[in-house]
Amino acid sequence: MSDDVDVQDVNGKKGFSALLVLVIAIVCLLGGYGAGAFTGGPVLVALGLAEEPEVEELVADSPEADSGPKASDLFQPMEGVFDPKKDRFYAEVGELLVAMSHRGATRHLQLTVQLVGHDEEYMKTVENDVPAIRNGLLVFFNQQEFSKVSTYEGREALRRETLQRINEIIGATVEERVADVYFTDYITQ
Repeated sequence: MSDDVDVQDVNGKKGFSALLVLVIAIVCLLGGYGAGAFTGGPVLVALGLAEEPEVEELVADSPEADSGPKASDLFQPMEGVFDPKKDRFYAEVGELLVAMSHRGATRHLQLTVQLVGHDEEYMKTVENDVPAIRNGLLVFFNQQEFSKVSTYEGREALRRETLQRINEIIGATVEERVADVYFTDYITQ
C-alpha cells in the first residue's frame, strides 16, 4: 500500500484570484488619488515644487472696500466691554477645529468662540446667524498661518480680525454690532 501516497491535487487553486487582485488594485488606486487630491497641493508647496496660491485681499482704498465706514474704525472692540454699568449678552459660536499646513505637516487650531454685545435683542438675532458665522470663520481660519496663530501676539491679532470678520458676515452697523469676541479655549498643536 505504499503506492497510495497522498498526492496533492495539482488542479487546486493557490494564491489570489485575478479578480481579487484587480479589486485590491482599484481600491488602492482610488485611495491614493483621493489622498493626493486632498493633500497634494500643500505637500507640493512644502516640498518647494509648487507656489502657494495667492489669496486676493481687498485693499482699503479699492472701490470694492469703499462701501461705507472703514472696517478698521467700525469693528474694533467697543470701549467699556468690561464696564459694570453696561449690560453684556453672549452668543455661543461653539468649538471649531481647523487643520493647517505647516512645514509639510498638518497642524491643528482648536478654539471655542464666544461673542459679546450690549443689546439683548440684537444678540438674539446674532444667535440665528451662528451657522453663517461658523462657516465664515472656518474659511477665515483656514487662511491663517500656523506660525502666526501659535504666538500670543498672533492670537490677539486673530481675535481682532475675527471680530471684524464676524461683523462683516452679519452685516453689522455702528449702532448694532458684536462688541467683542472671546476665545474661551485656544489650543494649537
